[in-house]
Amino acid sequence: MLRQTQMPGLWTTGSDHGHPLVLVHGIRLSSHMWSAVAARLAPDFRITACDLPGHGALGERPFTLEGVVGQIEAAVAEATRATGRRPVVAGTSLGAVSTLAYGAHGSDGAAGLFAHAGTIRTDGLLAVPHRTAALVQRLMGEKRAFWLNRRVLRAKLPDDSFRGVMEGGLSRHVFGEAIAEVSRWDTPAMAGLTDVPVVLANGLDDPLFRLQERQFLHRVQANGTPVRLVHVPGPHLLPLIEPDTFSRVLRRAHEELSAMAPQAANTGAAT
Repeated sequence: MLRQTQMPGLWTTGSDHGHPLVLVHGIRLSSHMWSAVAARLAPDFRITACDLPGHGALGERPFTLEGVVGQIEAAVAEATRATGRRPVVAGTSLGAVSTLAYGAHGSDGAAGLFAHAGTIRTDGLLAVPHRTAALVQRLMGEKRAFWLNRRVLRAKLPDDSFRGVMEGGLSRHVFGEAIAEVSRWDTPAMAGLTDVPVVLANGLDDPLFRLQERQFLHRVQANGTPVRLVHVPGPHLLPLIEPDTFSRVLRRAHEELSAMAPQAANTGAAT
């Protein structure tokens, strides 16, 4: 079960002796989307899950780059204080894009970054479907869009994932705001600015996010930062639809990032 900290929008679970891990959620969701995954990672991991601005407990805050980076920084600092070790930061979808933004603009407090389903130019043509979806949701109205989103998730998700999603709530207004904000970000450039090890992961059943993945890979490599690109089973919503599978993916990614860390230290993040 996720426990709220004294800081708004931060939730923790697991023993302080576990591997520190910060989890960043997808759009319209909240930190509680990770409840099912977190239960499967215990007791080996100590998890800090954060709400992004405009989501969950921070629903009234505007979704901005500065707010996103600041919230992940707060989660990283909390995890470090609790465990005495630097955490891996892992995000999915909007959370993956936010994780790369943190890597580019945040502190150097993370041990590594894991970005699942986040290799898309948010300022380019591939983002048109998301901008169109934001427009459709606005035209539908908040209440109707909420009802439809809830119905779709109830049909697709196992019970424990659905309970976690609904416990944290679905944001009724942030979709268009977040899409408009990230459309101003140069996401490949952000990826290229990070100087801690990175694992980029995309689902085999998520073709849209695989189209530009090598652009992201090459930008990270050009900076001399240790990086791996991996393909995992499943669709875009893998963390929610198959928490067992995604938990195994996270465990493996943590192992890979831990193995990559000495390389980054020995080369000064320049190979």
